[in-house]
Amino acid sequence: MATLDEARSAKAALREKVTGLDGVIGVGVAPEFTTSLGQPPREFPARQHAEPDTSGGSPVEVLAEEVSVEQVTGPGGSWVLQVNVTDPGLVDKVPEEINDVAVRVRVLGAVRAG
Repeated sequence: MATLDEARSAKAALREKVTGLDGVIGVGVAPEFTTSLGQPPREFPARQHAEPDTSGGSPVEVLAEEVSVEQVTGPGGSWVLQVNVTDPGLVDKVPEEINDVAVRVRVLGAVRAG
């Protein structure tokens, strides 16, 4: 279990480890989001939809209230490092942990302009 400050400090070391791996599209800090058995999943704050503009734009979701870091992770919540990759073959090339902070790898599609 890592604090937000510990995860932020470890992020630079992780970035150095994955530099040069073609297909890494992001390195960041994310809440761990673990749920104990028998506990309901954590609910996110209510959202409201902003009115679309008259030019035909789509509605925008906005948070109905401010959310603190403690509300995101829960009391005593933990943080992990997250690496987003486009190639599943990179999963084994990313360390599972760095500076005692867990690393999660997400395989995503290639990022393309719409």
